[in-house]
Amino acid sequence: MKSLTYIEYLFLDCISTGRPIKEATLFYNLIGKRTVSTMLQCRQYDLEAYFTVMPGMKPTALKKGLERLASDGLIIGNDGEGFLLTEAGSAKKADFFSRHAHFSLGSQMEFALVQGVLRRRMLFLIQILSEMLHKNKHYYPIEREAKEQIWMKRLLAQHAGDRATFARAYGEEWRTYLSRLPEKDAGLFALQFEGTGHLRKTTGQMAGLFSFEEAEVKILLHQNWLRLYGALEKEPEKFPVLASVMLMTIKENGLASASAETTMRYFMNGHGMEEIISMRGLKQSTIQDHFAEIALIYPEFPTQRFLDKGKMQYLQQLVEHKVRVDYREIQKEFPEINFFESRLIQIRSEVAAKHG
Repeated sequence: MKSLTYIEYLFLDCISTGRPIKEATLFYNLIGKRTVSTMLQCRQYDLEAYFTVMPGMKPTALKKGLERLASDGLIIGNDGEGFLLTEAGSAKKADFFSRHAHFSLGSQMEFALVQGVLRRRMLFLIQILSEMLHKNKHYYPIEREAKEQIWMKRLLAQHAGDRATFARAYGEEWRTYLSRLPEKDAGLFALQFEGTGHLRKTTGQMAGLFSFEEAEVKILLHQNWLRLYGALEKEPEKFPVLASVMLMTIKENGLASASAETTMRYFMNGHGMEEIISMRGLKQSTIQDHFAEIALIYPEFPTQRFLDKGKMQYLQQLVEHKVRVDYREIQKEFPEINFFESRLIQIRSEVAAKHG
């Protein structure tokens, strides 16, 4: 029997023994379709770690992968009813991922839109400060986009006084973070860095050096970037430079879609729902979807400004008992509830379950 490919094992990792998942649901999660329904389902299936990890995948790739898993008896079901993991599939998955990396960090959903620019800026800053410390002005910047070079110049202008101290502090922060990783992970991660006398490696080159599949290299790097962002959120005082880069980037870009972030800014500036609909020239359902997306991403979303006292108490009970409900159960409790409020209760109960 031909061995499963790494990507087929990842498909297997997305399927559980408890709740059947449809092919379309899994596909939209993996490519990162940014609709409220897809993102809510992603949380309901506990697949946040896999959100947007395969953005360019074709539907046929997943279909063939699921057919292979089914033919090997690792999953059962069909697209109409959804797929479940078999006992054999569960054992095979556990065995493979006891020896190999997989996507496991739920913060992937939170950082999906911003992680690319965060990574680029942090790596670019390593190169700039390394060359600066060695007084080398003749090098090819790894970041070629003019807007990113301008952004970096603005950042450096804030530390014009003693850039050598700034550079060393940045280096110490990286040493602190890398010291927290397993030795092999730290060595792999550092191969992304470029500076004086050191050229970064491609993931293909890293795979050859460490005798990994390239897919596993990409997953290991991806997971350790997410771990870094988590450390910066929890311990900004230990990583002041890195944390400032992340904070500035998130403040500029937001974690949700640009349109949802714009709607939320209007709201936080004191404009009500009807006013925002008029100001933005969008449908009520679109504006409500913006609020729902923000509620899915930000734990601190002001839910109490959208739900009355009775619905907030109901939501609190769901959170306390860690109960998942669908719209039918909510409607039994509140027959007159509208779709937006019902969805908001589902969303916030899911978010609370993950963030506490």
